[in-house]
Amino acid sequence: MKEAVHSKPAPCCCQAEHLTDREIDVLCQLAAGLTNDQAASAISVSGHTVAGHLRTMLTRASARNRAELVARAYAAGVLTAHNWPPQWSGRRCLTMPAAAGSRDVSGAGHPALG
Repeated sequence: MKEAVHSKPAPCCCQAEHLTDREIDVLCQLAAGLTNDQAASAISVSGHTVAGHLRTMLTRASARNRAELVARAYAAGVLTAHNWPPQWSGRRCLTMPAAAGSRDVSGAGHPALG
């Protein structure tokens, strides 16, 4: 599996903690469906290290499980869509971009509902 490209992240004004290079490596492995031990082997760390990174990312993303973490990473643009294996987009922030996170669920402004 291809490792994350370690380039400088795009500027972000959310003031939240961002994913580290190693967390991005782990995230890509988990998004590909690997177990903690398989991910550890793929990136040459221990299973305990992967589990620690996973706990940190779950907390940071307010995700209940690894599936929700991966879904949030795709939704926030951290992982690129339409690629296999999963690839890092260059974004490190798990906070939803304003345009994607600000949809109005009330229906106001929608031609058929509001």
